[in-house]
Amino acid sequence: MKTRISLPLAVLCLVSYTIALPIANRDVTHLTRLIVFGDSFSDNGNGSWVVSNATWPSDPSYFAHSFSDGPVWNERVANALGLELVNIATGGATTNNGFVQGRTGPKSEIPVPSTAEQIASFLSWDEPRPRDVFVHWSGVNEILFNPNVTGSQTTSLINQNIEILYRAGARNIILGNYNDIETFPGTYNISDYESDNVKSYMDDLSIGLRNVVGAYSAYANTALVEAQTLFRNIAANPTEYRIDEKYVHPPTACLQGAYGSQGRSLCSDPEHHLFFDSYHPVKEVHAAIGKLVEDKIRAFDSQR
Repeated sequence: MKTRISLPLAVLCLVSYTIALPIANRDVTHLTRLIVFGDSFSDNGNGSWVVSNATWPSDPSYFAHSFSDGPVWNERVANALGLELVNIATGGATTNNGFVQGRTGPKSEIPVPSTAEQIASFLSWDEPRPRDVFVHWSGVNEILFNPNVTGSQTTSLINQNIEILYRAGARNIILGNYNDIETFPGTYNISDYESDNVKSYMDDLSIGLRNVVGAYSAYANTALVEAQTLFRNIAANPTEYRIDEKYVHPPTACLQGAYGSQGRSLCSDPEHHLFFDSYHPVKEVHAAIGKLVEDKIRAFDSQR
């Protein structure tokens, strides 16, 4: 998500990925690696932090230089299922920098590799294996950086990325969507994000993602993680998720001022918030998202 040119592939492959060794007890038997392309929703501290020369995210309350207060969803999934994690996600990334340039930093001034470039980097030093699970999670920064883009434009580019992965040999592919754009603390009641186009963007993106998943389902294991539905369920019934309604209506960040727009403050009860900062969920929500991803991977594993 927004943390508001591409880097040479040789540099990217050296600095923008991390590998976490699997735990001893494997919970899936036929799959071995979890490979992630994405933005700050998936960045586990080895994306923006590296690209920004260890300057962003800078607040000490962020966990391990990620954009949350604890492990993000992919770290949880890898640990739970005993998968090796290869995470190339970078905060601020878009799907294709030729369409909308992705940037990171407190003022979004640092160019970052798009998911298209992340994929190209991975394919320059590795190749898909039959037991790999690929997650491509992007599409929100396009509308955050340019409120005039449409969901169909973004999903067209995501489809191009998935085509590249598939032709390279990827056969287990997961996509993901996000919460509605106007429900971030950083966009709520901001005029730029109150247009009909912005309000329909995530629905349109989700429709496109479902079409991509359906198009490849005859040739590969594919799935869509419905984070949009999760966020909507939380907004409708926050107490069921142990989240305080006053932090959801209106959306209120635990960490405020990280982007320099106001004085810094940090809440004492992040576990009762939906968002840790202006654009990113707390670790408990990452855990819930991780469970959704785990379910998709277990389904893949059972089909082998």
